[in-house]
Amino acid sequence: MIRRELPKRRVQSFSDVLDRVREIINRVRVGGDQALRELTLQIDGVKLDRLVLEDSYIKERSEVLDPKVKEAIDNVWLQLTSFHDLIKPPNLGGGSEGVEYGIIWKPIRKLGIYVPGGKKAYPSSLMMAGIPAKIAGVKEIFVSTPTRGDLDPAIAYIAQKLQVKNVYPIGGAQAIAAMAYGTESVKAVDKIVGPGNVYVQGAKFLVSSDVGIDAIEGPTELVIIADENANPKNVALDLMAQGEHGSSSMLVLISNSAELLNEVSNLLQGDNEFYLVKVSSLEEGIQIANELAPEHLSLYTSRARELLARVENAGAITLGNTPPALIDYSAGPDHILPTNGWARFKGGLTVFDFLKGISYVRAERISESLVKSAEIIARYEGFNVHANSVGVRYE
Repeated sequence: MIRRELPKRRVQSFSDVLDRVREIINRVRVGGDQALRELTLQIDGVKLDRLVLEDSYIKERSEVLDPKVKEAIDNVWLQLTSFHDLIKPPNLGGGSEGVEYGIIWKPIRKLGIYVPGGKKAYPSSLMMAGIPAKIAGVKEIFVSTPTRGDLDPAIAYIAQKLQVKNVYPIGGAQAIAAMAYGTESVKAVDKIVGPGNVYVQGAKFLVSSDVGIDAIEGPTELVIIADENANPKNVALDLMAQGEHGSSSMLVLISNSAELLNEVSNLLQGDNEFYLVKVSSLEEGIQIANELAPEHLSLYTSRARELLARVENAGAITLGNTPPALIDYSAGPDHILPTNGWARFKGGLTVFDFLKGISYVRAERISESLVKSAEIIARYEGFNVHANSVGVRYE
């Protein structure tokens, strides 16, 4: 369906599932492994003979992977590693007024990665979450992914490359609960990342008071800003490609060219809703994109570099004739990106999501003015012992 209007920015709503998700989480917290088995049989129709997949089995599954797929994974691995290596922050130190200060970056200890599965396998999501975690220095990585039979060979291969501690054949809200709170077989982690359906995201939301999460990921979003120089066929392909994620995907084309909009409209196919919007200028298109704060933003114009500087809110941006789907697989930046307008305050997954910045100070010869300032402000706030603990050191 073609619409000639702008979509409304969506907000993730769990109203229909949150009570059920809360019930699942509570059952796992109380019932442990037995609850996982019962819930997986009840919800997914899968009887779990084992809750942890043995290393020998994972190795066996990885060995049946098509060599061409293995080579492609190795190639993408190098590209993703190159990107995340580039942005890994250094430890920094300096000082002023007699105070030595700095920041050191430490990785989280235990990470849980959720990889959607069941009808389809998504090995790319495991790479996108696992590689920046490894570069950050996370020592213990655990993966939960639902299976209906054998573990996907590509996921097995990537799990081996990541040196994953345990792989759990568990899906849904029960998998999130297990990794958040632990069971007899599933290890509790410090943070959980990864995409998933509304039950998975609802579970991440509910456990986020006890463990870290990356974000609440909703349906895919793509906004394309294109001018008269854009190839209509490519634009249509980009929109339909992101539409493969589901009928709830937000797919928007904004252009100052009525001709381009009409040509793209004639090429679009499928059950998705496509929003094709005419604007008076590309600058107006950027303003709209900043309001929508989309997951993917494509600047398919001859002025892409110039317009890039005007973008304030987007998960990831492709420039010129670059397909957004390239970010989904092999460009380098992560495809785990903010949705639901979260790009207003958050970027895509990076090594920073697995690091903690710990600041430090040493003040042996601090200036008198800083000592007095600390004392004055502490007493102003009513914390006299704070003031005394500072003042007595430097009398």
